[in-house]
Amino acid sequence: MTMAKSSMDPEMVRSRWNWLYGMSGTAALLAGALFLISFIELTVFGPGIGSVPGWVASFQDNWLVVIFKLHAGIGGYQIDKLQVFNFLDFGILALVALMYVGLYAALRKTSKIWSFIALIQPFLGIGLFIATRSAGRSSVMGAGLVISAVMLRGDVFNKVIAGIGLLAGGLLLAGDLSVGAIAPSSLVAALFGVGYALLMAWLFLVGRRLFQISGHDTGNLGQV
Repeated sequence: MTMAKSSMDPEMVRSRWNWLYGMSGTAALLAGALFLISFIELTVFGPGIGSVPGWVASFQDNWLVVIFKLHAGIGGYQIDKLQVFNFLDFGILALVALMYVGLYAALRKTSKIWSFIALIQPFLGIGLFIATRSAGRSSVMGAGLVISAVMLRGDVFNKVIAGIGLLAGGLLLAGDLSVGAIAPSSLVAALFGVGYALLMAWLFLVGRRLFQISGHDTGNLGQV
């Protein structure tokens, strides 16, 4: 098998399972939108507890926003805020898991083992989250690091998308693992905020690319 075939060019990728790529691309865009809504609420209404009016509050505190607030030392937020079952977090985990089904299909020829490892992480994370009400959500960042490393080896996704995924996963995972273990810090909060913004960008870029290889976006079927 030649090097070109092992990396799987875009024409080969979109020749099968187009419906799956489209479905996974939609899931990636929806997950990115949920993170974006929380970001907009944080910047528009401020970080205070109860500052967001009405039903909009249900979209406010995904676990990454809570971690950011903990690192920023915002009053009223304690570590136990992360130890509850949150339907917003569950929805994000489910969307991310669905996205990885398409990513596995797209990248399995580049590295079947590592693509599968990335695939199973969010599904395991959902199980842990349901069982423990706290663990499992970091699988989003762990899977992102693994699949971004796979992207670097192939030709389906370009290196910019892979680099954004690696940086986002690294910053967010470091912030996740250190929350509660270190004192609140504006620097750590700022770095975590950068990771959050990069994760949103990565999800939107991955969603767009999955739509491209599904054939739904015919304007630019080359790499992005």
